This record gives sequence, structure tokens and C-alpha cells, in this order.
Amino acid sequence: MWNDWTTLQQVYFCIAVLFSVVLLVQLVLTLIGAGHDGEGVDLTGDGNPDVTVDADSGLAPFTLKGLVSFFAVGGWVGFALGDGTLHTVWVILISLAAGLAALVAVGFILKGMAKLQSNGAMDINNAVGKTAEVYLTIPPKCSGAGKITVEIQGSLTEMNAMTEGDEPLKTGSKVKVVKTDNATCYVEKIY
Repeated sequence: MWNDWTTLQQVYFCIAVLFSVVLLVQLVLTLIGAGHDGEGVDLTGDGNPDVTVDADSGLAPFTLKGLVSFFAVGGWVGFALGDGTLHTVWVILISLAAGLAALVAVGFILKGMAKLQSNGAMDINNAVGKTAEVYLTIPPKCSGAGKITVEIQGSLTEMNAMTEGDEPLKTGSKVKVVKTDNATCYVEKIY
């Protein structure tokens, strides 16, 4: 079988098999959660990612997955067309075009997947301007903290709250979050 192939087919077969194996390993690693293409890699061991990828950074097809796809698809197309019926130049051009199409397609897929990701961290600043309900009475003039329930990022959350007003805000009162400081919301009564 190997001896029946043209030299061009043999070269393309080696490229296709090598990069298909790498692509398969990448797929398995991605499915088990280990393949991140460099996203969030902690190189210093301090617990903070030293390398990050921004989902809104535009189309970035030149990732490891994109390049592996380029060679795997281009290799298989070149192998299929390299039987001698087409001129070598056409085989190379068509295989390059197929590989480029795979590279761009993987770029679009990775960009779409990146938009689906969420770090899940709640940002208390997203509460500013929201209407909340007093859960535990809030003492007046920032003399102590009470509690409110407020929707932040789609989740109903219980937060510490203070008011600069002259009267306590009783349980069940409707309030508006006017500012935040660390883990505390500052609220005003809605009249």
C-alpha cells in the first residue's frame, strides 16, 4: 500500500497522521477540561493566571488548535488529491486552501466558545442603581449595618447595607443602591 502511493501522497499522509493524532489528543484534553490553549496559565505558582485570553479580542485563528487543524485538514486533502491525477502545484494550492479554511473555521469556533465562558465572580459594583429590599433593619447615619436582598448579575444576593439617612430602614422597605464600598452597599429609601 505505502509503495503504491506517490511521494507526494506519502509526505501528505505523514503530515495528516501526525497532526490528526495531535488534534485527537487536543480534543480529549479539551473534553476532560485540560486543553486551554494557554488560557489562564499560572506560570509563577501564585494562584493568579499569568496568561489570559480575552473573548472579545477578535478572531484569533493562529492558535495551537487552529494550526494543528490547518495541517491535519490540509494533509488529508493533499493525500486524497496527490494520486497523480492533478498537477503537484494544484494539489499543494488546494490543500493549502483547505487547511486555511479549517484554520479560519477553528478561529470562529474558539471565538464563539470563548464568548460562552463566564468566570462567575460577582462584582458588587453591578448593584449600583438597583432596587433592593431590606432584609434586616438598617440603622440610620451609618451607625451599623443591616442586610438587603438585591439582584446582581442575574442572582438574588444578600448583601450588607448601610444608610446615610436620618431614619432606620425597616425590614421589607424598598431601597435603591447608591454606591458600594468593599462588601457593603449604601442605600436610600425609595419614597
